[in-house]
Parts: sequence; C-alpha cells; structure tokens
Amino acid sequence: MPTVPPIAVSRPLLMGLLAAGAIVAVAAPQPTSSFAAGFAVGAGTVFVVSFVKTRRPEPEPGDGGDAGEERP
Repeated sequence: MPTVPPIAVSRPLLMGLLAAGAIVAVAAPQPTSSFAAGFAVGAGTVFVVSFVKTRRPEPEPGDGGDAGEERP
C-alpha cells in the first residue's frame, strides 16, 4: 500500500485550519471569535515553522539555478 508523505498532507491541512479559524474569528461573536483567532494563530505558526524546518533539495549544477550560467 503506498503511503502519502506527511508533508503533502499536513501543509494543506494546516492552511485549511488557518483559513477556517480566520473566517470564524471574523464572523463569530466574542467568545468564539477569540478562540478561533488563537486557533488560527497557532495553526499559522505551525505552518510557518514546518516550512522553515523542512530541508529542500540542493539544486543540481546545470539545472539553471545558477544566476551566472549562460543558456544556449
């Protein structure tokens, strides 16, 4: 059975939770909006931390990633 990489699921899920919390924070009355705003901030923080901590592959030489490289 193939597995789904955790990063492929967690980032869209966190973005959805962030958006839902922000919408509820704007649309709901005070006690619920305070909780939803805190929830959105927490989801957003986890989203940013996961993005920063994820290692990205180094570009291979000749991929066009070098600024000074001439292209034919």
